[in-house]
Amino acid sequence: MKTFQEFCSQLDESSLSRIKSKSDKGGMAIISGSRADKSKAENKARAKQLDRDIKGKGLPGATKVQGRWDEKDDKTGKTTKVKERSHVITSGKKGKRKFKKAVDTLSRKYGQDAKLVQTKKTATVSATRKGGLGKQAGKNVKRFTAGTMKPGRTGENDTKIKKKTFTYE
Repeated sequence: MKTFQEFCSQLDESSLSRIKSKSDKGGMAIISGSRADKSKAENKARAKQLDRDIKGKGLPGATKVQGRWDEKDDKTGKTTKVKERSHVITSGKKGKRKFKKAVDTLSRKYGQDAKLVQTKKTATVSATRKGGLGKQAGKNVKRFTAGTMKPGRTGENDTKIKKKTFTYE
């Protein structure tokens, strides 16, 4: 008979392995409704509304995770390290183009700096708004390749599900 801790450990593993298998198949995205300038209550309400909006776009329900991101303030240009509730979304029965469009619409609605979308083995982080990813060589960065999913690793912008982390490298 398993102990309670062994049982909980197994649940933790299955959640991360489920996200990994979704990642291997492609058609996955990570977005958030939270913003650093909003209160905790506002961000919680935005996260609930994002859940409803995801289903309203014809996508399967999202897996809730905690993400870390460096958020940029439009007015001051100051960067803030933010921990926020994020949503891992799969494409379900939608094609790649319609899936990307739905994720882009949701990211823009919630004023996000960027979104992570993976339709093949590697993921791409794309700016949702002008200056969302900062500047490089005097020009706004529009997108960059995040790499492949690496379970068990932490990084500058990592994601956590039930005490297990993953990042893209």
